Amino acid sequence: MDVLLVIIALTVILAVFSLIVGLRTSRRSAMEERLDSFRSERAAAEVSPEQQQQEGPVLRKRSYSGLPILSTFIGQLRGSEQVALSLEKAGLPLRVGEYYMIRYVAALVFFVLPFIFTRSLFAIVLGLGAAVLGYALPAIWVGSKKNSRTKKINTQMVEMLGMVANSLKSGYGLMQSFEFAANQLDPPLATEVKRMMRDANLGMSGEDALQAMGDRIDSPDLEMVLTAINIQRSVGGNLAEILEGVAFTMRERERIRGEISTLTSQQRMTGIIIGGLPIGMGLLFMLINPEYMGLLFTTSAGQIMLVTAVVLEFLGAMSMKKILAIEI
Repeated sequence: MDVLLVIIALTVILAVFSLIVGLRTSRRSAMEERLDSFRSERAAAEVSPEQQQQEGPVLRKRSYSGLPILSTFIGQLRGSEQVALSLEKAGLPLRVGEYYMIRYVAALVFFVLPFIFTRSLFAIVLGLGAAVLGYALPAIWVGSKKNSRTKKINTQMVEMLGMVANSLKSGYGLMQSFEFAANQLDPPLATEVKRMMRDANLGMSGEDALQAMGDRIDSPDLEMVLTAINIQRSVGGNLAEILEGVAFTMRERERIRGEISTLTSQQRMTGIIIGGLPIGMGLLFMLINPEYMGLLFTTSAGQIMLVTAVVLEFLGAMSMKKILAIEI
């Protein structure tokens, strides 16, 4: 039996399964999902205090997939909760099962691609490397979304602290000040603050609600704000002045980040051009003279050179990224 036909058949089966899962999850309306979340939280609130002391804080059980059996199976895997938190930090409306399905399908598609050009042992080796790349690309995309969302939240943090500090000076409480700020801000920070207020209104303590928001956002600036609030609640003091001091510190950090980004812009552009030049030239030569470039895929020496070039390109990109990563 042809190996390529088997791979194509597996790809079709995974695509059909993904379609079925998507249709299964899309049948539920947004209203049903919201009602189910409140039902689950109400059921959690009905747990006796003795069970709460034995089992710790009661949280709503997370759904890892639209299929209950698959959700139970994924929930038993190590790292599923961390993946779910990463998706929340990135602001992606994906469940863990859907995320894993995207990664496996991408790995399978990348594994099939080399067999379009050749069907040799080198195609299998290249396909395995491409499969690893395809499996890692969704994780890289989620990481970039998480970083961009965190940066946007950090830029909104100073504005939020100013609103909260002014509200505290006017006589509002801390939660009332956060509610006022959430109504004035834009997403994504407004969404997280409103979720924190919703958790507090449904019975979670203020400290736990703030800590849960900090875990979802995973921002050093927000951790500094939460630390300041916890210290003020322990030892007392003027919280409005403390938050204004924290806001001043955050503005200075943003200013320093901007200066560093300006000073290193030339080096970053140089790294992008030098790193992309071999890839662009290779694609150009592939269009001009495919037979000449085909030697990299058909001969042993060319295959070794191609693999070495990919490894060196990857190491160079990682080295440049490490050099330009200046922590503040």
